[in-house]
Amino acid sequence: MKQIKSASERLARIEKDFFKGVDLAKASGLEGEERRAFRLAQVERLLTENDGASPLAMWLSDQFWTADEGRTPMPGGLTLQEQQSLTDAEMQRLRLIVEVAGLCHDLSLHFTFDLKEAFGVKNDFWVTNKQLVEWLSSTPYERIAMHTAYTMRKRAICVYEYGHYMPAQDALAELFSMEYSELVRTPDSTDIPPRAYVKIIVDALLSIERHWQRGRRLKLRPDLVKLHDEIYGLVPRQFDRGVLAAAQALYDYMDKELCGRLVLEGYNYDASSWSEQPESVRRTTAEVLGRFAEKIREVRSKYLAKGWVTDDSLAFSYLMAHGQRCGYGYWREEDDGL
Repeated sequence: MKQIKSASERLARIEKDFFKGVDLAKASGLEGEERRAFRLAQVERLLTENDGASPLAMWLSDQFWTADEGRTPMPGGLTLQEQQSLTDAEMQRLRLIVEVAGLCHDLSLHFTFDLKEAFGVKNDFWVTNKQLVEWLSSTPYERIAMHTAYTMRKRAICVYEYGHYMPAQDALAELFSMEYSELVRTPDSTDIPPRAYVKIIVDALLSIERHWQRGRRLKLRPDLVKLHDEIYGLVPRQFDRGVLAAAQALYDYMDKELCGRLVLEGYNYDASSWSEQPESVRRTTAEVLGRFAEKIREVRSKYLAKGWVTDDSLAFSYLMAHGQRCGYGYWREEDDGL
C-alpha cells in the first residue's frame, strides 16, 4: 500500500473516505446559518452511515482527536506545519471538515459542546433549556437529537451522582421504556425510534426537575427532599405528608445526633481496606451506624405503612449511605439545591 506522505494526499484521502459526492469546495464558502445547516446535515449522515461496527462519525473524529474530552489532537494527525503546506482552497475545505469532525467527536463520545455554535440555541445542557428541548423535539436531524439527548442524560447522572441524589441517579442510569420493552441504551445500541428515544429521556429529566421545583415551592431543604425520595426508593411525582414526616424525623436525628460522629481520632487515611482501620475506629463506626439503622426502623414503625423500607430494601441502603455521609461530616453542604 502506498504510504501517504503529504498533507494534500492525507486531506484527499479524508475527503474520499468521508465526503464522497459532497461538494466541499462550494460548501467551504458558506457562512452563518447556511454553514451550520451544512455541518448538521453532514454530521447527521455520518452518524447514520456505518463503516463496519461503528458509524462514520467516529472514524472521522479519529482522524483528528483522541477519545478524550476537550479534543486532544490525535498523534500522527495533520500537524500545524503540514497544514501550512496546503493551498488556500485546501485549507478552506479542511476548516469545514474539522468543524464537522468536531461535532462528530463530541456527539459520538457524548461530551457536552457549544450548543449556540452547533444548533443556534442557548448553551445549557439542562432540561430547563426550553430552546434546546424544542430543537430536539422538532429537528429533522434525528440522529443528532438522539445523541444530544443521551448526552443530557449522561450529564444529569453525573450531577446527581456528585450531589448524592441516588434515586435520580439510578432512575436515569436504569431508564426503561415500557412501550418498547427495553432499557434506554446508547443511540447506536437501541431499536427505539429517534423521536420516541428523545421524548423518553426528556420526559424522565423533566419529571425529576419538576419534582425539585415542587420541593423548592414547599421550601424544603435539599437533604429533606433526598431523604423523602430515598424512603420511596425512587423519584416520586408528589410529596407524601407521611413520608415527609418520616424524612423530617430522620433529618432531625442526623442533624443533632449523627453529623460528624464518624470523624474519628486515629482514623487511618492510608489504609487500603476497612480491616486495616484501628479496632476503635471500626467499633465506633459500627455503633454509630447501628444506632442510625435503629432510628430508621423506629421511624419506619411510627410513620410508614407495613412493607416500607425493609432492611433488605434499596430504600434502606439509600438511607444508610446518606447517614454515613452525614457521619463523615458531609451534611447540608448543598443547601442551595441541585
